[in-house]
Amino acid sequence: MVGLMVALVVVGAVGLGWRLARYPGGLRYAFSDVHRADRQDLKRTRAAVRTLQGTARQEESQAQIRATQAERAYDRRIDALERKLEQLERPGRGAYDTGLGDLSLYRHVLLFKGKEIPLAGLGVRFDLARNTETMYIHLKRPEGWADLSEYAHETFPEDQVRRFGVRIENAVAAENAFRDLLPEAIRKTGSDLADARADTAEKDGARAALERVRARHSDGPLLAKALAELEAARDRWQRLTGRRPR
Repeated sequence: MVGLMVALVVVGAVGLGWRLARYPGGLRYAFSDVHRADRQDLKRTRAAVRTLQGTARQEESQAQIRATQAERAYDRRIDALERKLEQLERPGRGAYDTGLGDLSLYRHVLLFKGKEIPLAGLGVRFDLARNTETMYIHLKRPEGWADLSEYAHETFPEDQVRRFGVRIENAVAAENAFRDLLPEAIRKTGSDLADARADTAEKDGARAALERVRARHSDGPLLAKALAELEAARDRWQRLTGRRPR
């Protein structure tokens, strides 16, 4: 019971302090019916300013969101095209496909004992030793260098090695086609990137709309009028009480 009474006293004290801060000058001006109209004058003009400022904040927030979204969309388009161009100009190994024995097949290269062999123009041939105990995949580069990967029959079934050799041949064919189309793909992607960088209309429009919202609310006649009316109400209260409200 005592705790409840203490809580009520605290709440009452806080409420009293808030009321006196809102309507300074003493209890008579803050609470009496005689000055109700004076308090309503302050309350009305404060509410008008608060409403207009709240509307301004909401509209500016929405315009800011649209501007940020447009900026991010622009950046995403540029980033995607830059990554695509980078991948075309420097394809590297590419994604891993499969492997068998000493050979690992990637999209653009064949890895043989840790050494990268470009697939473009690579010659591939399966061979079976005379004793049939060993199989080979012959690799011949366009410049003439050759490599030989061996597969023991007891470890690798012949059909598995043959299928792997065919898979390498198909990867070589795909890489040759990729290389044939690569110059045009690089040219087109570079052109698309330049166009995307130049196309700032959406983000510029969203940014301009944001600035218009800010300008309209900072210099808007409605808010200026409401602020002037609030200042006039504060002046009237100060003349009445000798204290100027916030």
